[in-house]
Amino acid sequence: MIPNVNKGGDMRGLIRYLVSEGRENEHTNPHVIGGDSHLVHWHGAEQLNAAAAGEISDYLEEPRKVYGTEMRAQVKAVDPQTGERVVMGYRDQNVWHCSLSLPADERTVSDDEWSNIASDFMDRMDFTEASGKAPARWVAIHHGESKNGNDHIHIAASMVREDGTKWAGRYGDYREAQSACRDLEVKYGLSVVAGREAGLGTRGELPAERAQADRAGLSNTAPVELGHRIRSAAAASTSEAEWIRRVRRSGVVVKPYYAKGSTDVVAGYKAALKPEAYNDKLVFYGGGRLGKDLSLPRIRESFGEPSVSDATEASAEWSAAAKGQPPVYTGGRDETALAPDASIKAARMLGEYNDQLAAIPHTDEAAWGDVARDVSGALSAWAKLDPDNSEDLNAAAAQVARSAQVRRPGVPHRRPHAATMGIATVLLQTRTGGKGQVAGALLAKQVFTTVSALRDPQIAVHRLGEAEGLRTKALERLQKIPMTGYGDETPAPAAVKAELVGAAERATAARVSMDAGTGRPAGPSTSPLPNPLEPKKHSQHGAGRDGRDGIGR
Repeated sequence: MIPNVNKGGDMRGLIRYLVSEGRENEHTNPHVIGGDSHLVHWHGAEQLNAAAAGEISDYLEEPRKVYGTEMRAQVKAVDPQTGERVVMGYRDQNVWHCSLSLPADERTVSDDEWSNIASDFMDRMDFTEASGKAPARWVAIHHGESKNGNDHIHIAASMVREDGTKWAGRYGDYREAQSACRDLEVKYGLSVVAGREAGLGTRGELPAERAQADRAGLSNTAPVELGHRIRSAAAASTSEAEWIRRVRRSGVVVKPYYAKGSTDVVAGYKAALKPEAYNDKLVFYGGGRLGKDLSLPRIRESFGEPSVSDATEASAEWSAAAKGQPPVYTGGRDETALAPDASIKAARMLGEYNDQLAAIPHTDEAAWGDVARDVSGALSAWAKLDPDNSEDLNAAAAQVARSAQVRRPGVPHRRPHAATMGIATVLLQTRTGGKGQVAGALLAKQVFTTVSALRDPQIAVHRLGEAEGLRTKALERLQKIPMTGYGDETPAPAAVKAELVGAAERATAARVSMDAGTGRPAGPSTSPLPNPLEPKKHSQHGAGRDGRDGIGR
């Protein structure tokens, strides 16, 4: 179950959207399935409409208006001169909105179960009497599946409690929501989101990004597409300067962030798809926001310790990128024609690399994270070479990339990636002749073996959901890709199918079943009348700008 938390200041607009037909008429039968007792009694048996939305929003907003409690948050933007985030102003932030979404293949969850889940969730988030404080008013609305088939509910809550005090959970709510969902998955016997506990999850897809991608005719949202292009460029490069050139050549606008007080020390970067490919908009994302493995320090780990000339070349390329000028250096290995047997040599190198993986301890998350990042980059490069199969290849790349999202405290380790680099280079630089110049079946077998090896440490540390994801969303997709049109055109190796069967059997043997209780203990009967508000006794909770309790950060 995936939570998506947002905070704003327009309760009426939020509720009206939740009871509307939706952007693509996907909302059906919007109705209240949870909330405080007054809302459940008065609106729990009806299909909601615009009039009901007004009544619900007025009720939820009443304590804030009665007590005059003000909650605001800073509005920040990046200063284009310094690259630092600066405060531009303030906005209202008194509305808390969270959707709880299930996988499309999850079992059917009844309204009664959703009601219990929502109540347990809001207890955990400290909105209810369970916090030991005055409750904050909230409502849970169910309006059918999303257009992708995900059953979900929406929770809207006032961040002002019924005594006029402020809900104090807004500074840690994202992490707490994830923790609550992990516990509720177990309690209600729902599918456990792979990688949540280990921090292996990737960035979620936002509705606005999906809508922009649809308008631009892109199968992936901008962050996902940027991740594919940046990883593949990193996997194919031997230096930071070469990586910058490959990223820019792939249709990405990249700009550096300079260290504070410096105009030449690059500490990070931001990236965007070129406007002509993205609705004439230039929408930037920081590297670390695209993925933990895509931050500049993590990218630099791939290239070894830079020499003075390497650093000088990278600095020149960053300066050119910042100014929108062409690359400074030409004629590098990123523009060199490949030898006819390059793909065969690359496959042999990857075979040797696969043999070496056996020596990496399953507990060395940093090493396996590097393997996942580079293999994901190679798969993204392969998708660019083979558009007919790009959907399966990109999906496999995205799944493998999840295993690269490891937290890495302390001093980073630099690890060579020559084998995966060779694969990615071949796939990115094959021009004339297309995939007919590539020994596809040989490469496929070795890449498949590498991805299979990534499953073993996940099984060893009992991340069985992540291991199963690699099998079903990466290995099975790779297995069905035809080798038609490649230089060594052959059917997929029989060993691939045998490995899939073995992987499934190992996953089944390792899976542990958990008994999860469902339902919610019956509580005392509740009144259909709203709780009384007494502003005269709590006038001290009026508007104020008192640091963390006043203007949010």
